[in-house]
Amino acid sequence: MRIATLTIASLFTLSTAHLAMTGDSVSIEPGLWEGSTTMTSPMFPQPHVQTQQGCVKESKISPETLGYSENSECSISETNVSGDTLSWSMQCNTPGGAMNGQGSFESKGDSDSGNITMNMNVAGQSVSMEMVWKGRRIGSC
Repeated sequence: MRIATLTIASLFTLSTAHLAMTGDSVSIEPGLWEGSTTMTSPMFPQPHVQTQQGCVKESKISPETLGYSENSECSISETNVSGDTLSWSMQCNTPGGAMNGQGSFESKGDSDSGNITMNMNVAGQSVSMEMVWKGRRIGSC
């Protein structure tokens, strides 16, 4: 369970890394961003809330720029862009087991929001985790 929790927790952290545009994407204003993430799961006694800042250098966001690459434990499928919203399905193979999920990311240029819902099997039981975030541009890098 700890490995699955760490994998989900790292998803937002990776979203503030140096970005590269590939595949389906939505526009975002480059600069210094602050984001707040709330993770919930039956595995947690209470929601886990985290706030971070990071420099976004590119003007497009795609599932790949959110931290999924060839070297990642996760792969992306079924990407779709509708207006300012990017959605995708994903599969992750971690040492703790396989996880499947869906994500969405909505950009308003200088603010964003999104969520990822993951489902996994832990010790023979189906467990879900949800991560919801909101972000806003707070200045230049």
